Amino acid sequence: MVESEIQRLIKVLKDTDKDMRLYAARTLGEIGDLVAVPYLIEALKDKDEEVRRAATWALGEIGDSAAVPYLVKAVKDNDWWVRWMAIGALGKIGDRTAVPALIEALKDRDKDVRVYAAQALGNIGDPAAAPALIKALNDKDLWVRWMAVNTLGKIGDRTAVPALIETLKDEAQLVREEVAKALGSIGDQSAVPALAETLKNNSEYVREAAATALKKLEGKA
Repeated sequence: MVESEIQRLIKVLKDTDKDMRLYAARTLGEIGDLVAVPYLIEALKDKDEEVRRAATWALGEIGDSAAVPYLVKAVKDNDWWVRWMAIGALGKIGDRTAVPALIEALKDRDKDVRVYAAQALGNIGDPAAAPALIKALNDKDLWVRWMAVNTLGKIGDRTAVPALIETLKDEAQLVREEVAKALGSIGDQSAVPALAETLKNNSEYVREAAATALKKLEGKA
């Protein structure tokens, strides 16, 4: 029964009615059968951006690495939402071959795409992304900087520590707080003096994060 429904939906992906194609892509993503992957990949070329968005989302839900090269191309789609969803799909699939495209997406003109690119890199966890994420610590958008810090903490690459220490001076409290957490997670003792100085920060939340990080570092000494 499900197999015949999948075949019917695959045919609907070619329907002349955009809403029908949209419905088919979404439903195939919900079903999650690998059989649909080549047809959803083809739907990434659909002339309608809503259908491309749905196909991108569906491929992320299915999670087949065969879709990665095509999702990488979708990261450069003209529609920011397609780019955003392609990045999310790549982060969910977790294939390291997507890392160069995600690094490039850290420069996207849309801030939400840049945030999602940093998050996806955190999901994949490849240290090769660290230099680009360090550059993103200077992004003009608060949330891009925050996510870059968060991801560097997840990746745990110690080469990021000097840049993170410098970012303890960020103008945004949320970023400074996240930096302290990241330094605690990375566990490099060279961060101790800067974290100790951060105990004097004017934000209670930043001070608490620094104190927690110092306790972690004491345990790793």
